[in-house]
Amino acid sequence: MRKGSVPGKTSVRRSCERCRQLSAPEPPPEVLDHFVNIYPDKIYFQPLPLFNLKTLRGELPAFPNYLRWLFLTLALRHTEHPFFLGVESEAIEFYTKHSRNATMELSIRGDTNVEVLQSLCLLALCEINAGEPARAWMTIGTASRLEALRLSFASATSHEDSSADAISRCHWSIVTLEKAFTPSLSILMPSRHRPDYPQSPSRPAPLESYIAGKSYCPGLSNDHELGSQDLGVNAHTLQFLTIWGDIVSYLQDIRAGNPHSPWLSTSTHSQLAVRGYELEGSSSHLHLLRNVSFPDRAPSELSANREYWTAWILWEIITHASQCALNNPFIHLVVLRGPTGGSQPRSFLQQTVDHALFNSRWVANLVQMCEDLSFEICDPLIGQAVAATATVPWLFQFARDETVAARAKQNLAKFETLLKQQARAWPHIAHKLKILQTLQSAIDARLQDTASEAATIQIQPELLWELLDPSILAADPNSLLPPSDSPSATIQITTKFIHPITESQEDQPIVSSGMDNFWQTPFEGFQDSFLDEFLSETFLSGTLQQGIFA
Repeated sequence: MRKGSVPGKTSVRRSCERCRQLSAPEPPPEVLDHFVNIYPDKIYFQPLPLFNLKTLRGELPAFPNYLRWLFLTLALRHTEHPFFLGVESEAIEFYTKHSRNATMELSIRGDTNVEVLQSLCLLALCEINAGEPARAWMTIGTASRLEALRLSFASATSHEDSSADAISRCHWSIVTLEKAFTPSLSILMPSRHRPDYPQSPSRPAPLESYIAGKSYCPGLSNDHELGSQDLGVNAHTLQFLTIWGDIVSYLQDIRAGNPHSPWLSTSTHSQLAVRGYELEGSSSHLHLLRNVSFPDRAPSELSANREYWTAWILWEIITHASQCALNNPFIHLVVLRGPTGGSQPRSFLQQTVDHALFNSRWVANLVQMCEDLSFEICDPLIGQAVAATATVPWLFQFARDETVAARAKQNLAKFETLLKQQARAWPHIAHKLKILQTLQSAIDARLQDTASEAATIQIQPELLWELLDPSILAADPNSLLPPSDSPSATIQITTKFIHPITESQEDQPIVSSGMDNFWQTPFEGFQDSFLDEFLSETFLSGTLQQGIFA
């Protein structure tokens, strides 16, 4: 577990002993203030926008015990304080046990007060953090059903402005829990009683053009923008987060073996793509990278506006990661071929791989920006999205084009670094990191003595599925390695697929048809070639510079 440090730590074991002896261990106000101070950096909108940063300090002492204790439990899992020195585990156990009992008892009674719903949100995160995925699933389900019950009464209930903000943040936190961790089991559906999006922080003041050098791109301007309504960074982030969950649910449906023809206009793939275009079109250009200049900001500026930037980086990464998931080459080139070995239209495949490669590079760029600016990412949802995106460069590290292959390896290293950081706090992220390392080590072992132009490697598709599927239930270490009889796929790496149109056609050797094979599998009809004349080096060496939110 990764924890922040406290400057000038001193031993206060007497306070801790007194804390253990109390039937209700309540830390003094200065300790609560410390945890309120770390909340924006470690917990807020990572991924839940649960509490208002402006009012939390005054509200926390007045919270019911069970809610305040769960707040302390989650905070103690991310940082430390001398008051709890040496008894962190005991405090976490005490707070969790008593808060869970009280919260679940109120939930069973159908108590829809916002404090109960907030407690369920915190409890779910605590259980995920503690490596208790089954409990977390049940807690998320309880929160969803209780919120659905509250919404059914919403037409007859009015709220003051102060409670309306808390209800909005709580509702969208529950939606986020569903979309992030149980996307195929979502209960909450759009309704006329759904609260508005939480109020967004102000956009940071724009930088002068001579300062925003890293964000500047020649040829890109705001002249063609139509001035879409700015709903705020929180609203845009939550909208794209919802699509992410629906895309993951779609992938889980594919994994279950249900047939899909994604190139059809009536397909789920097409419907999800259209929704993405609609949201992209309605998103305000004021939040584009070229207008907010994230990589040109000083770390002190980012810290001062942390509330905005935390939501913004989640929005950016989840948007590009969604495209990688929807257009993932593993899905379209292996899984959706089916036992008959039929191929999808080549132009559609070209489009999907274009999107996947392009957007995976943008996820890597954003991760690198955060690293360069010391902008810490504690959000497990981003960790899940990065793990899923890592499947794209993992594949393209074997591209014939040396530039593409080298860049893919660099991006894999960036993704692995982020996953290592998050693995200390989130067991299911540690599970995904181990899978990625298992995939890579198996490939390295087979290729280290290979000097030929084409190398054949064998993988287990189940491992790639484990990276793509964000289910927290997959965090069981016993599920890491599939059974020995699990189907495998053989990947044959070739130097070319289609001769580049820009090169001379004269004096070129004829490539054996056997070299056109990219993937071969010994099961369910995967033995045939399926990347035949599909990828061109013109595509692989193409320059991808600007993202859809640049």
